[in-house]
Amino acid sequence: MKRDINRVVFYSKQDLSSDRNLQNAEHIIDNFYSKKTYKINDILELYHIKLYFDNELFRNAWSIEIKTKYIETVGSFWNVIISFFIKINNQNISSYFNTIDYQYYDSFWTLISQLSIYKKISSENITAILQNSSFYIRQFLKQKNIVNHYSNLIKNHLIESTESAELLLSQFEEDHVLSEKPKLFFPTSLNDNDKESIILNYLNSPNPNLNYVRLVVKSRTLKISDKTKLKAKRLEKKQNDEIFEKGTGSTNVVQVSISKEQEEPYKLENHNGQFTHCYSEKWLNATKSNENVFRNFSYLFKYINAQGCIDLVGKNHEIDSFERTFMRSKNEYLISFKFHGKSILSHLQLVIYLNYLQENKITLEQVLFHQVNEVLNERFEIKGLTISFASENASPLEKIRFIAPELEFLIKQYQCYIEEGFIDFDLIRISTSQLHLSKVKSKLKKKYVYGQGNEYLRIKYCFFSNQSMLYYIEPYKEKYRTFYHLIVNENISYNDFQDYQKRDIDYLISNEYLTTDKNGFLRISNQELIFVIGKLHYEDVLNFWHYSERIRNGVLEMEKKGMIKFENTLFTIEERRYLNYYLNQKEFSNGLDLRNKYLHGTNSSSVDSQQNDYLMLLKLLILVIYKIQDDLNLYKAEQKTGANTV
Repeated sequence: MKRDINRVVFYSKQDLSSDRNLQNAEHIIDNFYSKKTYKINDILELYHIKLYFDNELFRNAWSIEIKTKYIETVGSFWNVIISFFIKINNQNISSYFNTIDYQYYDSFWTLISQLSIYKKISSENITAILQNSSFYIRQFLKQKNIVNHYSNLIKNHLIESTESAELLLSQFEEDHVLSEKPKLFFPTSLNDNDKESIILNYLNSPNPNLNYVRLVVKSRTLKISDKTKLKAKRLEKKQNDEIFEKGTGSTNVVQVSISKEQEEPYKLENHNGQFTHCYSEKWLNATKSNENVFRNFSYLFKYINAQGCIDLVGKNHEIDSFERTFMRSKNEYLISFKFHGKSILSHLQLVIYLNYLQENKITLEQVLFHQVNEVLNERFEIKGLTISFASENASPLEKIRFIAPELEFLIKQYQCYIEEGFIDFDLIRISTSQLHLSKVKSKLKKKYVYGQGNEYLRIKYCFFSNQSMLYYIEPYKEKYRTFYHLIVNENISYNDFQDYQKRDIDYLISNEYLTTDKNGFLRISNQELIFVIGKLHYEDVLNFWHYSERIRNGVLEMEKKGMIKFENTLFTIEERRYLNYYLNQKEFSNGLDLRNKYLHGTNSSSVDSQQNDYLMLLKLLILVIYKIQDDLNLYKAEQKTGANTV
């Protein structure tokens, strides 16, 4: 395969190489002559230059006069491209294909499809191209017209090719987190049995990729039988075991301890690179009342953050660049390194605290019983909220079968309270509808704030993404990782930026996100707006009534601009995903199914596994009680205005 590195290539509207490619295009535009004899790669290069102009990507270095001239010249490219391509036919297509630089393969077939050239090509020639070592079937699958025209040829090729299973799994099961991959079109004649046969052949092949094997295990879109999924699951285990036997896996150690001497409630200790989360026994001894024990899960263990949201959920910014390169199923709950670490830590915190409470003759179940049945009912207008637990001597299995429905029953009570104004136990018991966490509302009309729209995404990217490169200027290239931290900590002027960066800086200035002070340094214009966007970047959500009136007014202005939207639910979007991941498999193929597997008897018979599951359910219950308490607190604090309540 050939590639001329000096050729102009259009990758995407967001690609950072646009300025370099447009600089390379200048000579071609300046010397363009419609009567000139162009070769196939020259024509395809003209097409790629045209794509830059179609997407309104220009160099900042171009004056208005040059830009206008270039737009006019590039506007005449299309007639030259068409004139060349309509001469491609059954006799010469193979020779043309064999001379194309590989970065232009996709564009070649795009034009063959758009201009209906494929209708002139025989099945024999297409078969020869399919067998060409430079050809990848993905090039055809991007073109719906070509796939439909040569449906049977392409179907037979897919069935015979070892690449096909990975293409199917990538298209229908993979979560493309880095970028939106082009949609692939498969022949309609390729039925479900054909697809499963392709995948089975792949699983039986000598070296199936573990990433794709995992996609088979977690598949939902493709209709794959349980037997094939089981085969993939066993193969996944075999390949995982081989990885760890070779020592190519890695492990992280999380330790939790209670110190008798430590004065501060919590500190993080580093012992030769191993970190230990250490809690003060003196603090625990001073906080043994029911309410203080409950409060420690927020104040001490950080289950809940400062804005009343569950801090254990997965957050987008916590997924590092390396993790984003991993292949994963679009049907699975993303277990990032950070999420996994928080999950382990929160579990260990619960284990060590339960041991401490047991030594002090305190049961967590009694603490939670008191928090629901007494505290919430006494302090707020809600009345009759209740929860029960199995006896202290019950087995883990008995406790789970008691607490799982009680957890759901507690949420249904609060849902009924919101909808009816009181808890109608008869209505709850007679209802046969399933619990949908997204339908459990808040007492507040405006509760959670989420970013939306292209403008929001662009500003968030510019200020807070470590991929924007606006922070990468002399002499601070290694000091900061976001433009926001650069701009608030240093005196930066417009001329400190390179031409490729000035396009975004110009946009931020012209739209009044940035301004210049009397010394010519760039400053943030709207502190409230950038604060909100920063909070949404790091937390994915903002809990409206936890912030000052000044910030809330800023949020309302953003709503008018279409940059945010409100939701008045008890749980945030990520909190709902988190709870669904643990409780069932409705949303995620890798859900732990803590509720349903005990209901259907598919749980493990191991007592240790059952005890572990019970602790996870206890943790979820703690989080749900916190969410109810926060909602009631906010409602009570803000109901005086009368504007925000339901």
